[in-house]
Amino acid sequence: MRKTSAIIVLYHPRVENVCSLIERLKDCDSVYLIDNTPDVEQPDEKFLSQPKVNYIPLGENKGIAFAQNVGFIKSIADGNSLFFTFDQDSLVDDTYISEMLIELDKITSKGDDVAALGPLIINSRNNESYRREINLGEEHLEGIYSVESIISSGAVYTIEALTYVGLNKSEWFIDLIDIEWCYRARHLGWKIFTSSNVKLEHNLGQSDIKLPGKTLSLASPIRLYYVYRNWLLAMREPSFPLKYKMKKLVFMPCRIIIYAMSNSRRERIKYIFKGIKDGLLGRVGACK
Repeated sequence: MRKTSAIIVLYHPRVENVCSLIERLKDCDSVYLIDNTPDVEQPDEKFLSQPKVNYIPLGENKGIAFAQNVGFIKSIADGNSLFFTFDQDSLVDDTYISEMLIELDKITSKGDDVAALGPLIINSRNNESYRREINLGEEHLEGIYSVESIISSGAVYTIEALTYVGLNKSEWFIDLIDIEWCYRARHLGWKIFTSSNVKLEHNLGQSDIKLPGKTLSLASPIRLYYVYRNWLLAMREPSFPLKYKMKKLVFMPCRIIIYAMSNSRRERIKYIFKGIKDGLLGRVGACK
């Protein structure tokens, strides 16, 4: 029987929400809370009182990529071989873990080299499903699609893939972390899947912008620094195909126009151009 763990990255978390998520992960053998909140003197007792929970404070915000890597390494050291990753605001049913493992077994029984499997993401704010990757993907089994990439929240990774592909790019800090890992895995011959049979509620961005035929998630101003910087860093990566790079080179300036018409426009534009500058210079890590 393979041991299963859940890795939840925290940053100024709402304790009740996280505890509610932990309660729904009863089918995991262990849960790892990796806390990016700076200067945590004493963890909340509600975290420590949870069964199977390992609380690991980092003392400062080192980014979601680093935090997940810490969780992977600790979980592997404890003998786990399947790893679920969650954001602190993810919402799942009590049967989520068991349902995802059933879907994973369906794929692995066919002999595929599975790197990761993700659920169908439902935007908590508007209850709309995020189906972009599914629409571009190829149905592999009923309700299970081979896709280019998945969002890390709710995804399950195999130890074989982590060993072969490697961990997250910690230096990218946040944004495109999951996308880059998926493209790297596929570049190395592994497959990424999404199951529309299992759902997870998640906040995509801070708010939504309605466009003709599409809803665009609007991130915080400083998040746009990482979006634009990491898009440019992705241009240097051989795992990203030319089609992806050309598409981003078209979308990047178009989205600047959209962001310039949204709230906090001056701050957004400032962070976007700072991200572009640092991306061109190859700078990594946290935004200085």
